[in-house]
Order: sequence, then structure tokens, then C-alpha cells
Amino acid sequence: MPLDPMMSDAILGTFQNMVNEIKSKNISSEDADKMYQVFDRMKELANIHDDMNAFNGQVMQENLYGKFSDYYGKVLSDQASTASSNLAYSDENLLKQNLDALRDAIKRIRAAKEEAIEINRKQTAKIPDAVDNSIEIETLINDEGVIKPIEDLIALGEEPGMTFPRYLRIQMEKGLDKAMEGSVVAREGYEYLYEFYKAMSTCPHDVEKAKRKLDLFDELGAKSKFGIPNLDEINFGHRRIDHEFEPSIIQWKNITDRWETMLWDLYNWSLAHVSKAPYIEPWSLADNPQKAIKYTKDTQPGIFRQRERLFKKYYDMDFPDILKHPTFEYQIKNDLMWQSQELFEFLIEKVYPVCQPFQFLPQNLINEREALYTEKREMNPDMLKPALRFAAFYDKKFGEGRYVSKFGAFKPVVTNAKPWNRNF
Repeated sequence: MPLDPMMSDAILGTFQNMVNEIKSKNISSEDADKMYQVFDRMKELANIHDDMNAFNGQVMQENLYGKFSDYYGKVLSDQASTASSNLAYSDENLLKQNLDALRDAIKRIRAAKEEAIEINRKQTAKIPDAVDNSIEIETLINDEGVIKPIEDLIALGEEPGMTFPRYLRIQMEKGLDKAMEGSVVAREGYEYLYEFYKAMSTCPHDVEKAKRKLDLFDELGAKSKFGIPNLDEINFGHRRIDHEFEPSIIQWKNITDRWETMLWDLYNWSLAHVSKAPYIEPWSLADNPQKAIKYTKDTQPGIFRQRERLFKKYYDMDFPDILKHPTFEYQIKNDLMWQSQELFEFLIEKVYPVCQPFQFLPQNLINEREALYTEKREMNPDMLKPALRFAAFYDKKFGEGRYVSKFGAFKPVVTNAKPWNRNF
């Protein structure tokens, strides 16, 4: 799903205006083309991600804000240099035109961020239920991190007695031109994504991949003359890391999704047998709850066994084999199971053997299942811990209490079940 237009418009609208400005001036150059490509990538990511944090994390990781600003500044600088060709050639004129273009770029970068924040404010005021992302925009779009290297270049050019050739030589010797590529902002993006995946805790391979990218950035920076990694080396290295981790990430998530789905099959099929089933979703939402319950009881075992057959075919595992699999161990260790341990043991030890086509739950197990439901022993009392971890990460990044103010307070878990034994 694409990002909510209210969010994407607030962030991308300003960049779109800058693109329109360059196009309206009929400026054609390699830097202008690269700027357009960066903007197209931003729009592509907005269509891929439906979560603003994931969108911004990837945008920052790829340093798209920094790259766009860098190319935009170069386009303006080139335009200024072209305009100066009609003036008498002199070091003074060339240096002045270059510094004026850099000052103009700073103004436009700051104005672009303010415009993004203002668009978001107007949308929030217009639609009361709209989520205000001004703090997130303010934090994640690190315009000052992009501006600081530009200011350093301006300060160099303003030194007494500076000439244009000397200005160009010194900035290359000191790596000030490389600093304009936005390495500080880029590293913030890699670090943000690493912390994001650690807080999410859904897949260890995501965490390791993000850590490897951050480490590579630091390693290449430490080896370079100016402490700034070469962007081409970074991009090539990160592509290698992506290719290395992609199979394991896909497999991890596929295996987890499959056994979680089968666990839901057992949960729903067994719950359909209890006396209160007509008053429990999803059956209570049906036009004829009893008919919907009968359909679940009749068909779920066949569906479950077909899922298990495919699980065996692709991963050589039967459903109980998940107990020995790293994905299951990881779920327990990170409190990612919403089911209580006693419910899980009931489903895998007692419901699983009898969940066969043309069979139904025997009365003694129906009684146990009903007790688990009515006595509120189904839910893991620690199931909120992953959300609380992420909220702590969010507050650290965007301000204390920001998560609750934006998404609402967490509802306490109402359960009489015991916490999971991590040595299960």
C-alpha cells in the first residue's frame, strides 16, 4: 500500500515545487537529471511503504534528501555560473556568483522544510483526524546537516584575499566538496534504520543487515582521507549486503507467516466449538452466525492440513516441528507471541492431533477450550512489551510522550494467564 497522501504530500510537495522550478527554467544538465532521478525514487518509496517511519528510514538510508539538496544546489550554482558568462571574466565575479548560488541554496533548503511542515499543519487543521507529522518532519529532514557543509564552503570563499582558483583547490584538498554530499545525514539514516529494526524485533536478519550497512559506512569513512566514505563504494557495498540477506529474510518471514497462520487455524477451529461462539467475532458479524460457525468447523481442518502439507513440501517441517525452529524461539525470546503458553500448549498438544477433515473437537476438549476463553487465560500478559519497546524508541527519537500523543495510550492486557517460560 502507498503512503497516505496526507503524509506524502506534506513531504514530497516541496520537492515537487523545486523540481517544477528547475523545469520551468528549461535547465538541462547532468545534475538536473540526477535531481529528477532522486525525486522519482522518493515517489517510488512513497508508493511502496504505508508506514511513514519505514518510508523515512529508507529515504534517510539512501540519503535522498541530502542528494536532492546537493544536486539542486549544483544546478543553481551552474545556472549562476552561466549567467556570469556575460560579465567581465574575473576571479572576483566567478567567486561571487558561486557563493551567491550557495547562499541561495541554503535559503531554499530551509524554505523547503518549512513548507513541508506548513503543508502538514494545514492538512491537520483541515481534517481533525489527520495525524500531525510536523515533529517527525522536523526531526527526520535534517536540513542543517546538509546546510553545515555548504556554510563551510561559503566561509572559505569569504576569507580575505580568496581567489576563485585557490577556493576550488582548497575545498578539494580539505574534502569540503565531498562533505556537501551529505555524509552526516546519510549516517543518521543508517543509524535510524538500525535502531528502528532493533525496536521492531520482528526479524533478526533485518537487524543484522542494517547493522552491517552502518558498520560498512563507518569502515569506509575511517579509511578515506577526509573521513567521508565514497558514495559509490557505499552504494555498491550496500547492494552486496542486500543480496546477501534477502534470501534469509524472505525465508524467515515466510516460515513465520506460515506457522502463525496454521496456529490461527487451530485457534479458530477450536473456538468455533464453544457455546459462546455465536457472540464472538468473526462469526458474530455474519448474517447467520450458526451457519458461519458450521462452515468453520467443517472446512478449517482440511485447510489446515493443506497448509501443513505445503509447509512440509517447502520446508520439510510438520507443524509441531516449529518448536525446534529458530523463528519460534525468537518469538518467545522477544515476547512476540500474543497467545499464552497454556493456550499454545493446548492447541499444539491436544487440538492439533484431532484437527482432521470430517472430525470435530471432542466434548472434553471443548470444555477445556471454553474454560481457557471464559477464564481469560488466552492472552500472553507480556504481549505489549514489543509495542512498548517501539514506543520507547519513538519517544527517544521524536520526544518524550510523542508515541502516545500521536497513536494513543496502550490498553492494558486483560488476562489471567502466566507469562511464557523463556526456556520453553
